[in-house]
Amino acid sequence: MNRAIYLATTHDCAANLAGEAYLIDQDIDHILYLWVNDPCIVIGRFQNPYSECNLERMEEDSVQLVRRKSGGGAVYHDRGNLCFTLIGKKESSTKEENFNLVLQGLRNLGIECTLSGRNDILLDGKKISGNAFQTTATRFCHHGTLLITSDLSVMANYLTPSETKLASKAVKSVASRVSNLSEAKKDITTEEVQKALIDAFCEKYGTTPVVEIDFKELEEAKANYRLFGDRDLILEKTPQFTHSLNHRFSWGEGTLSLDVDRKMIVKVHLFTDSLDTSIAERMVETLEGVTYDRQALQMVMDRCTEEDVLELLTYLVSQF
Repeated sequence: MNRAIYLATTHDCAANLAGEAYLIDQDIDHILYLWVNDPCIVIGRFQNPYSECNLERMEEDSVQLVRRKSGGGAVYHDRGNLCFTLIGKKESSTKEENFNLVLQGLRNLGIECTLSGRNDILLDGKKISGNAFQTTATRFCHHGTLLITSDLSVMANYLTPSETKLASKAVKSVASRVSNLSEAKKDITTEEVQKALIDAFCEKYGTTPVVEIDFKELEEAKANYRLFGDRDLILEKTPQFTHSLNHRFSWGEGTLSLDVDRKMIVKVHLFTDSLDTSIAERMVETLEGVTYDRQALQMVMDRCTEEDVLELLTYLVSQF
């Protein structure tokens, strides 16, 4: 049985996910991969970042947007969160076996956790670990998070979208009550949890050396970086969705509907009781073909000289 343990030295989440993609292709029976990221939001493969994230706040605070290949919901990572990946052969690896390994590692630290039906690990009923899975023709990849000393107070800054109503076929995240492992062991450190998982892996599969690796420098991983961490590419690949808003303006009530595809407003509908019926056509002329982001809409607003259109644009921009 060949096996390997890798510890990422970079804290760039996109690079670390590109490294995970590289490791999935390696012909190794059992792999434990441990990685810690700088502040970022990681969305699932089929999620809409516009409805999951506060993109403007993320940009202001330099919080990275990353899309993973596995499913599941949007999650916040920082240096107080340990990511783990367990990779094995598709025909012999199971998530049950992997969960047992993680739970045993925590148990060795004196922390008793339980597995919930949604593939979460709970501490006293609160989520301290979310997990997702990916399979290829021959490989099974199970990755998850372990909240250790994460700053839970800032999650809502980035995971709570604006009041905008977005209709989309994308998968929505499920809200969970979360907690840190530090609630059970106040002086716990990321290094301590890393060692516990490494020891549990070695107990199960045999003594294995730990290899430190920088996936920001590995050529095979660098080639896939954009797939995970290119913000424009992530937004362009968002499934088509509709942004709708309703508001009473000085000229009447308006319901604006924007169909967005590949980061572009492709269709505009305005339903209104305004006495000036031309506003609906003027909104179409103003917004169709515009990039769907605050900066582009702000530029349109700055150029606008029509008071009724400007009032609606001002409200639209305020919703981002």
